[in-house]
Amino acid sequence: MRRLDPFSLDIMTVNCYNSSMAEKRYTIEELGEITGFSRRTIRYYIQEGLLAPPAGRGRGGFYFDSHVATLRRIRDLQEKGLRLSAIFEMLRERTAAGRPQERRIWVRYEIAPGVEIHVERGREELIGKEVVEVVRVAKSILNKGGDDNG
Repeated sequence: MRRLDPFSLDIMTVNCYNSSMAEKRYTIEELGEITGFSRRTIRYYIQEGLLAPPAGRGRGGFYFDSHVATLRRIRDLQEKGLRLSAIFEMLRERTAAGRPQERRIWVRYEIAPGVEIHVERGREELIGKEVVEVVRVAKSILNKGGDDNG
């Protein structure tokens, strides 16, 4: 049986990682500049559940284009004369209807053919070293199992 390097990544994982790293990230200041909302308002919308929380924590938190789109939608509805309470209800109904405000990005680690570990990107960034260790151990266990059977 051919042994796989426990740290080698297949091309799909590399492409997924590269595309997720290329996605534009915004600080709360940049998000405010782009959308015209104050930091305080953005935080309020997050607190009320109208806007998904940023990826990361504290000052390291960042926002994506989906946040920009949601805030632009709120601004557009305000400019059409809708009250904030009506906008809140519309966005809540939209989220409850199964159309999430923001997609969740996952990092995929292939352990063996047909065996993968998926880690939400935000968690992966926080516990990256531990994830690498889990992948290494899982590959080691599966490779030993393959040796015993063949």
